[in-house]
Amino acid sequence: MKWLLITILFLSSTLIADDKIEIELSSGEVMMIDTFNAEGDTLYLYLPSERGFGKGHIPTAQQLAFEGSDVWVLDLHTSYMVPKHRSSINKFSVDDLIELISLTQDKGFKRLFFVTSGRGAQLALKAAHQWQSQYPGNTYLKGHIFHSPHLIKGKPELGDTADYVEVAKVSNLPVYMILPQYSTKYFRAKEILQTLELGGSSVFVHRLKGVRGGFHMRNEEDLTQTDLKVKADLGNTYLQASNLLSGVKSIAPIALSAHTSAKRKHTVNETTLKPYKGKSHIALQLKDLKGQKINLNDYQGQVILLNFWASWCKPCIKEIPSLVRLGEQLKPSNFKIITVNVGESAREISEFKKRIKFDLPILLDDKGVAVQDWGVYAYPSNFLLDKDGIIRYSYRGALEWDSPAIVKTIKTLL
Repeated sequence: MKWLLITILFLSSTLIADDKIEIELSSGEVMMIDTFNAEGDTLYLYLPSERGFGKGHIPTAQQLAFEGSDVWVLDLHTSYMVPKHRSSINKFSVDDLIELISLTQDKGFKRLFFVTSGRGAQLALKAAHQWQSQYPGNTYLKGHIFHSPHLIKGKPELGDTADYVEVAKVSNLPVYMILPQYSTKYFRAKEILQTLELGGSSVFVHRLKGVRGGFHMRNEEDLTQTDLKVKADLGNTYLQASNLLSGVKSIAPIALSAHTSAKRKHTVNETTLKPYKGKSHIALQLKDLKGQKINLNDYQGQVILLNFWASWCKPCIKEIPSLVRLGEQLKPSNFKIITVNVGESAREISEFKKRIKFDLPILLDDKGVAVQDWGVYAYPSNFLLDKDGIIRYSYRGALEWDSPAIVKTIKTLL
């Protein structure tokens, strides 16, 4: 019966909320909310990631409502008329969220779980921490369900260890963390867990092998069969997570440092290689597609461009043609491009190469060891090493590698 329900939810041509409500708060802001009503005592409060909401979350919300739990989806980007952007989360009022949370408790709900992903996790942690500070002893908030939470402060330089936002270090509510394999957070589970545990949070990690990041928000036509199978049971995953989180007794929250509200300086990304300032003499020994062990030290005397990538990463795919052209342009010289695929098998890469034709050396970082050793937090990430094996330049993101400015920089090392 349960699988029949899930099938109906995915095939339904009327994937809409039970109700769309607007709540005017004391600040004058009007909250736009999609509700999936069950008249129960448990509320799942969906907060947007920096990308906002599409319609991919609706089947799971409907499943939760069918099982007796209410879901409120806060369309904060529309409510505040804020464009979807990585900085958009910082433009939403935490005070407004506190008032809204209080209103949901007044409505009769007995327990609340936050559900969000990406940078939305920062907003959820801030709201939870502030609400607990204003209402000490109130146990209404039971925990967080996070998909690939982005809790890193700013943009860490390549080779450096990332720092995490302060609120992540003082969180005390339990966290259930869902990490798809094909996402940048999959191999960062340990450090995210350790950061959240600093404030007393109990953290449960649910790894999803073979699943793409963002599967929970994507539409059915954009998902693989593995994605679909996991998403079809996501409502049950949330229910099990909620039972787990409800059994955790939280300690009192730690106060936030006074400096945490200081604004960051925003810088404009330059599309050119940047002088590298991180740690040096980083080891790299991985197997290639044929199973042969390759050691970076074997390439002493050559200038090396080391490129970290994944086949599910669109910017990575976009820069492949220019990498190939760069290799052809500098072929006669002591220059070599070595790519490191993160988290995928030789079979998966071979299938990818049937669609995207290119001939570059590929090493396999299937356990994420090199990613952590080299301080890589986003893909693609690139390092340019001189003939002595010293990292001279780096760049996080995709580039047109055969552009004159970049070729000129590389030639200074040849």
